[in-house]
Order: sequence, then structure tokens, then C-alpha cells
Amino acid sequence: MDNEKKQNDNQINSTGRGYMLQLIANIAVAAVITSVVEVFLITNITAITSFLYQTGNNSSAVQRFAFGSTISVLLFVLLGIILFSFIFLMTQRKTARDIETIASAVQQISEGDLSTKLDVVGEGELTEIAENINRMEKDIQELIEKERNSEQSKTDLITNVAHDLRTPLTSIIGYLDLLRKNRNLSPEMQQKYLDIAYNKSERLQKLIEELFGFTKLSYGKVNLNIAKVDIVKLLAQLLEESYPNFVNNGLSYDYVSNTKSQIIDADGDLLARLFDNLINNAIKYGKEGKRVKVNLRADKEIVTIKIVNYGYVIPEKELPLIFDRFYRTDHSRTTQNGPGGTGLGLAIVKNITDMHHGVVSVSSDLSGTVFSVKLKIHFEEGIENFESRNIESRNEEQRKHPGRRG
Repeated sequence: MDNEKKQNDNQINSTGRGYMLQLIANIAVAAVITSVVEVFLITNITAITSFLYQTGNNSSAVQRFAFGSTISVLLFVLLGIILFSFIFLMTQRKTARDIETIASAVQQISEGDLSTKLDVVGEGELTEIAENINRMEKDIQELIEKERNSEQSKTDLITNVAHDLRTPLTSIIGYLDLLRKNRNLSPEMQQKYLDIAYNKSERLQKLIEELFGFTKLSYGKVNLNIAKVDIVKLLAQLLEESYPNFVNNGLSYDYVSNTKSQIIDADGDLLARLFDNLINNAIKYGKEGKRVKVNLRADKEIVTIKIVNYGYVIPEKELPLIFDRFYRTDHSRTTQNGPGGTGLGLAIVKNITDMHHGVVSVSSDLSGTVFSVKLKIHFEEGIENFESRNIESRNEEQRKHPGRRG
């Protein structure tokens, strides 16, 4: 932020100096032209009046200019001032028009018209100012759009949360009401209703915890506790803990790694949550495939984890939306997979991956649905994810060597 402020200050100072130099240059041009014209006029008028005086013309006007009287000097000075002013105004005419255009545009922008576009042609400082105003206007439009999206997101949050919490809560109230009103229910039916109400309560608790977790991650209320984590053992532990869930859903799993141990810099708790969400997602939507594969590959700087299920194929049009919060595929809304979640699980995966400056992606076809997570072995504070960095490096290289292709 301080560097950006210094750059802006330097740019403003540079612009001010540039305008002053242009102003001085215009004054110099006006002064030179005025001097040349004045010398020309004085020389020729003096010569002409001297010739007229020598030939016998003794009028007062001829004598004043021939002998350089006070009145003639004042007239030449006045003419010089008028000439200098005219030339200076002519050289400043474009600048004055540009300033007027900029002032008018700023007035329109201040009144809320963000469609105003400044078109100041040239290479001077005023052109830079116009470009900066256009850039500022674009930034303001983006901020307004972002604010609108934020407001819409808050509305969506309230709507989705109300819907997701209402469903289990309605069931809980319904079954408890049955127990309250029907005193003659058999012990078996009472126990059945209590079990259903208890299961719905557990689901409600899970939804609330997931919502709170996502909110903390989204609004930066979770700090990364970077430590040394063995990613190979972490995945093995999570798969082992999920074994009962695999069995209950008629699934088996394969875990393959190209190394027995790989230490990375990461927050172990957040990574456990990330991969737990992906494993549970694979179990939930991979029942039809009977198997889940987990592949880990460690390279020199990057660890790639792929979790593959062979169940429901995600339509191609839905793939770009899969990590959006509250987004659920049409298939997940059916009762075939049980009650749907909040639609936050994969959004949480994306947030945690971004916090670690990693990349998560998904592909889905008849050969399987693959969620791929790439993490850097060494965490660097303030560095964007490595794919963005590589793209930026390639762009920079392309700018330096325009004839070179990747």
C-alpha cells in the first residue's frame, strides 16, 4: 500500500513538472516569436521614418518614430504585449480545451454519470490525467459491481440458509409434535420418532457448523497455522477414518502414492477439512461406481492429489460452477443421494486451497469424475497460486521476446 501511494505521488509530481515545463516552453516560444517580430518592426519602421525625415517629411509622427520618442517606445511595448499574449494563447488553446473537457467530465462523474469517457488525444500530461480518470472511472464501476454482487451474495446467503435450516427443523418439530400429542404411541414408534428427530438434529448441527466454517473462511476470520505436514500420512489417516462410510455405501477405495512420505508447509487442520470434504463428496456421488481412487504424486515443488469416483457424471456446463457457494448439481437435489447439503462443501475446498496458494480443478466424463488439488511443497507468504505466477512469468517473457512462442 505504501509503495502504491509513493508511485501515485511520484506520478502526480511528474505530471506537475511536465505541465510546468510545457508552460515554460510555450512562454519561450511566444517570447521568441514576439522578439523577432518586434525587432523586425522596430528596424523597418525606424528605417522608413528616418528616410521620410531625411526627404523632408517633418510631421510629428515621423519624428517620434525616427528619433525613438517615449510614445513610440510605449507603442512598441504595447504591441509586443499584445503579440506575446496572442501567440501564448494560441499555443495554449489545445491545453485549455483539454482542461475544459477534463473539468466537464469530472463534473459529470461527480454527479454519478460513470459512462463518461475522456478522449484527450496526444502524449502530454493532460492525456495521462485523462487516462487516469478513465481508469479511475472503470475501477469505481468495478467496485460498485462488486458491492452489488456482495449484496446479492448476502441475500442468497440468507435465502439458502433459511431454506437449508428449515427442512430438518420442520421435520424435528413435526416428529416431536407427534410424540407430544399422541400419548398412546407404542414404545417402538416413540423410539422411531425420537431416532428420526435426533438424526435430523445432528444434520441441523452439521449444517450450522458448515455454514459458520464457510463464513469464517470467506471473510478472513481463519488464520493459517503453517507447519510441517506429511501429506501422504494425512490422506491415509483420513481414508482410514472414512472406512465405515465407504462400507456403509458399498464402496472400496485405492490409495496410490509415488512416495512413502512427503512433508509440505500447510495448515494440517484445514487440509484435513479440505480432503475430508472431497472424500465425502466422492462417497456420496460415487456409489454407482463401487470404487474411489486416491492418487498422490509429489514432484520437485508441487504435490498433486487426485480423488476419482466413477458414479454420477457432472454435465460439462455445470463444471465451471461446481465450486460456487450454494451451488448444487441437479442430481444432488434428488432423493437418490439422500438429503442435499448446504452446497458449501466444495466452496470450502476452494477457499482452503486458495489460502494455501494452490489450485483445485474438476473434470468429469464416462471415465470418472476427478477432483485435482495442487499444493506447493514450500509455502510462500503473499505469493499467488503457482499457475497464476507461471502465466504471469510467461506473459512477461513474451513481452520481452515478442517473437518467441511457448
